[in-house]
This record gives sequence, C-alpha cells and structure tokens, in this order.
Amino acid sequence: MSSHNKEQFLRIFLIKSRTTFFILWNKIKSIWDFVADKELSFYAASLSFYTIFAIVPLLLIIFSIFINLPNFQSQIAQIRDLILSNILPTHTEVISQYLDTFMQNSSSLGMMGLGYVLIASVMFFRNYEYIAAKMFNSTPRKFFDSLLMYWTMITLFPVALAFSIYFSGEVQKTLKGTANLNLLFDLIPYILTWAIFFLLFKLSANKPLKLLSLLSASMLTTIIWLLTKWGFVYYVFYNQTYKSVYGSISIFLFLMLWIYISWFVILYGMRFCEGFGTNFGKKLEEKYGISTTEV
Repeated sequence: MSSHNKEQFLRIFLIKSRTTFFILWNKIKSIWDFVADKELSFYAASLSFYTIFAIVPLLLIIFSIFINLPNFQSQIAQIRDLILSNILPTHTEVISQYLDTFMQNSSSLGMMGLGYVLIASVMFFRNYEYIAAKMFNSTPRKFFDSLLMYWTMITLFPVALAFSIYFSGEVQKTLKGTANLNLLFDLIPYILTWAIFFLLFKLSANKPLKLLSLLSASMLTTIIWLLTKWGFVYYVFYNQTYKSVYGSISIFLFLMLWIYISWFVILYGMRFCEGFGTNFGKKLEEKYGISTTEV
C-alpha cells in the first residue's frame, strides 16, 4: 500500500471514528437527559417520607393476612425474614422485634388506630400514583380506581408470596439432592424480585407497555437494586463509626436511608422502562412534537 493510500485510509478511519463517537455520545446524552429527571430525588424523598408513616400499617395488614392463611404457618418466619431483609438489609433482628411488638398491640388499635392506618395508606398510595404517572408520562388513575387496585395488590401479594415459597419448598423436598435444581432454587429469590419489579412497573404505568421494555427495565432494576443492597450491607458492616456518633438511633437512620435509596433505584427503573418503550422520548417527540425531558 502506497503512502498516499495509507494517508487516505487513516483519514477515512479518523472521520468514521469521530462520527461514531459523536453519534454514541449524543445517544448516551439523550438517554441521560431522559432518565435523569431533575425532580427525581425530590420524588424519592417524598415517597420515603410517606413510606415511613405507612410501612408499619402496611406490614401489619400483610402479616395479618399471612397469619390467617391456612397451611402456611410453617412458612411465616421465612416469609417475614424475606420481607424484612428487603426493607432493611442490616439489623433485621431488631426490626423484627419491633414488628412483633406492633403485631401484639394491633388488636388494641381501636377506631383511632384504624383511622391512622387508613389515612397513612391512602396518602402513600395517592403520592405514589402521582409520581408513577410522572415517571411514565401517563395519566394518574382516579381516586377509587387507584385505591381498589393497590389494596387488591396488598391483599394478593401475601397470598402469591406465601404460595411461591410453599411450592418451592415442597418441590425442593421432593427433588432433594439434584445439583442443577439446587442451583435453580438458589436463584428463586432473585427471580421473585425480578417478577415483583415487573408487576410493579406494569401496574403503575396505567398504560400499555411493551413486554420487552418491561422485561428489560425490571431486569436492569433488579440487578442495580441487588448490587446496591450488597454495597449498603458492606458499608454498614465495615463502617462502625456511626455507632459512636448516633448510637442506637442509627438503626432508624439506616432504615430511612435504605428506603430512600430503594425508591431512587425504583424510580430510575420506571424511567428506563418508559425510555425503552419510547426510544427515550424520540417516539413521543415525533408524535406530539414535545420534549419529554421537560415533562
């Protein structure tokens, strides 16, 4: 190859490389502009605030349903540990003790207590409905439609979770000793987390979503959430200075911090789900002539 041809080849290569770089950079920038909602951190903080008030009433309802389910009494402890480990990956035993106390006192709530449970739950779900509509660029449900759907979810979630744990336990007993199946059963908690995010995004959107978008976004959210959970546990385990600063109250500070981080990850997952379905706003811009980054 002559020196002239080499120079021409190098020039073409540099031009194509620069063009590819700018195309890739613009694509990454458009994705970031779509996903990185300026108000997302405020939405996560708002949901965390309402979650603090609603988490105990909702857990009381969920565990009350578990207790009254026939043939699932032996799975109660396993189910409780699974739920509490996701609410707060560290200090689960302390949260469990507080929850046991709340459960024992739940029978003496009275009308005022029941009113608090109802108001806290409704406030949380209305706030969640509004923010989910923002994330998916959809229309919020009407009050009673929203109330009916979310209370149905609360009722069916314990039943589905109890059945899945009971079923996997029975199958594992029957097929005990099979190496490949043991590996599969180890993956069940992760698959269950993926399924929960999948259903959460599908029901929260209040509009049709592509199956591939739902699967991709829920998978991505599951991976990020599990990695974040691992990092959170690692930080709490190796960083012991917080005990000398905050003392026993540090448990509740970590609870609030983890709730905020969890909502942050979930809201980003919703934006990715919406982005996968609309090519990160391009389809909406072509159809309506609007910029979705400003919605």
